[in-house]
Amino acid sequence: MPVVSPTRNSRLNPKNEGIVSAKQSDRQESHGSFWPIQRFDPNLEISKKWSSWRQVVGSWGLFLLLLCPVTATADEAHWIFLPDSPLFQPVIGDPRERFTALIIHTNENLFEGDIGGTVELVRYLPPDRTQWAAGIYGSGTVLFNEAGGIYPMRAGDWFVGLYASESSGLFSNRFAFEHESSHLGDSLQGIIAPIIYNGENLNFADTFEPSEYLRFTAQLGVWISGLPEDKDLFGALETEIYTPGFYLGGTFTRGYVTAHFGWKDEAGGVLNKNLELGIQFKFKKEETRDLRVALVYYDGNSEFGQFYLNHDEHVGFGVYFDP
Repeated sequence: MPVVSPTRNSRLNPKNEGIVSAKQSDRQESHGSFWPIQRFDPNLEISKKWSSWRQVVGSWGLFLLLLCPVTATADEAHWIFLPDSPLFQPVIGDPRERFTALIIHTNENLFEGDIGGTVELVRYLPPDRTQWAAGIYGSGTVLFNEAGGIYPMRAGDWFVGLYASESSGLFSNRFAFEHESSHLGDSLQGIIAPIIYNGENLNFADTFEPSEYLRFTAQLGVWISGLPEDKDLFGALETEIYTPGFYLGGTFTRGYVTAHFGWKDEAGGVLNKNLELGIQFKFKKEETRDLRVALVYYDGNSEFGQFYLNHDEHVGFGVYFDP
């Protein structure tokens, strides 16, 4: 009969697990823990290989994750929700643009206060480098007069609207649906009869900006409902001219002049003219928010709906905050 060695027999026969050859025992004792004898375990080897592959895949995945946002920004369309400022910048010479301002009439005891703002809900930037946006806006303009140290309100106009805008190259435009209502102030209640001046209109504005020193704007609108019935179309043309800027105390500063001519198909047709000569301040040149101070000259019929039949010519000093 063939003789089976103890070492081989111990591997084949589980009952002889305690039997180890003298040569193997001496080798293990001589090497000690420095080079222990290891038996081949298929499951352990597969686990090690899988762990190595997971590390490789994880490293490449992290690299691609960091790279993807850059690629998407450069080559793919993406969305911006609630951007800091609106895509279409204010038409600063328009007396009824959405900004916050205080205007003092220097030739009469009258003050205008404007509180307005725009909330751009979403902006879309497709790969063709155009930009699209949509949002809401609202504003209120109030007229006060001074009487014995108090300032009673004479009239107030209120606006709210929905808009969509687009920008491409040197052109930018805005299309809006707007509601306007005009009310007589408390100081004139019971003294003169209020006029019903309200309604909804569709309006469109387009700007062309060939350089940072020059901007042209054209506006066109139509009333689709409201009173009085003699108002239908309205439009305007504006030019904005800016000087080269410089930094004053860490603030980007430049001068500007605007000429805004607005025509309204009401009261037999009126042409309102608003001129401004002022200074603009920004924390950074590339910002859209700014503070402006300006001398103002206005001539035409009143922009306040309650007095739209009355001629208004005034000189004033204004402080403006643009979004």
